[in-house]
Amino acid sequence: MKKLTKTLIATTLLLSQPLKASAADDDDMFGVWGSLTLHGDFKFLSPDLDKFHWTVMNQSRTREDSPDGSRFTENLLFSQVGYQVNKQASLWLGYTHDWIHPLNKASYQESRPYVDFVWKQPFGDFKLTSRTRMEDRINQSTGNEGYRARQLLQINHPLAFMNGLSAYAGEEVMFYMNKTDWGKRGFTENRIFGGLSYQLTDHAGVDLGYMGQYVDNPSGNNLFTHNLQANVNYRF
Repeated sequence: MKKLTKTLIATTLLLSQPLKASAADDDDMFGVWGSLTLHGDFKFLSPDLDKFHWTVMNQSRTREDSPDGSRFTENLLFSQVGYQVNKQASLWLGYTHDWIHPLNKASYQESRPYVDFVWKQPFGDFKLTSRTRMEDRINQSTGNEGYRARQLLQINHPLAFMNGLSAYAGEEVMFYMNKTDWGKRGFTENRIFGGLSYQLTDHAGVDLGYMGQYVDNPSGNNLFTHNLQANVNYRF
């Protein structure tokens, strides 16, 4: 299992190298993404609603893009309701409200309604998760909209030397279907991530990992952020 852990971490770091190599001029910086995630279902209303689920997550982000060091850059509040089609597939309707604080620019907010299709497939001790998302980013100040497609793949594996501990690694790519005030049509972002998850109790767990976030910027240097990710989750 130690070999597996090293392999997952090494794979994450190796996969992140092509992201940096894809552009000659990148701005590299450190960031922190911290979140609290709550999960539940609707069985308390009726046993017939056992296939309907909900998730709420609040995520705060910092970035070292200022001469003064790290600063608060963004806060996102996610809420979604899903239906479990079968053991593997689920459909979700969600909404994200985003408070964005650019460096040396006016702050603004975004509304982001989205639809997810999630597929979870076990392969022995491994579990593969695929998430396909279509979202509409709406700048509340200008009204400009960006229609974005996102595809995420993630693999998880339990670590036998400690009950409740597992390793994960994955990648997500993002494409805009239209040109926006803030970016181009086509590929705009790639995220490579990996880390560890620990189930503290039947209801509570924590995740700690790394995310390499590459953002294609048509109006300046591309951005590569090395993010420390931490999440606390609770399932009712």
